[in-house]
Amino acid sequence: MTACWRQAGAIVTQMETPGEQFNAAVGRQLRGEIAAGGSSIAGMARQIGIARSALDNYVTGKRSIPVPILYAVCAILDIAPHKLVARAEERLLSESEHTATVTPLHRRTDVPGRSDNEAEVAFRSHLSHDSDTDDLYQ
Repeated sequence: MTACWRQAGAIVTQMETPGEQFNAAVGRQLRGEIAAGGSSIAGMARQIGIARSALDNYVTGKRSIPVPILYAVCAILDIAPHKLVARAEERLLSESEHTATVTPLHRRTDVPGRSDNEAEVAFRSHLSHDSDTDDLYQ
């Protein structure tokens, strides 16, 4: 959703509201935390029991992130939700001011790396699947 302002004799200006900007920043941070945790959008969606497309819409800022979804992802990643939101706020400030200290994400040692991942398929088929094409962020 975008907000529109009209002034007499002016062109309509469309821009994201501050709430939409913050939601998008939380989505970007959530995507980063999922990747840093060694998971993928598709894998995380399966773990929390929602469609991959839904989680994709949340992390890309197309849809507002429901608080229960944020809590479910944070619980799996073992991150306090308020820390994720604080990091998203840092991200938003750095993007708007182009100066901020962004908290670095450290790979967790208890999560297997890419080389340890098993191939995942959504269904069994007689066709071969070289990789999980369902995931956009690996």
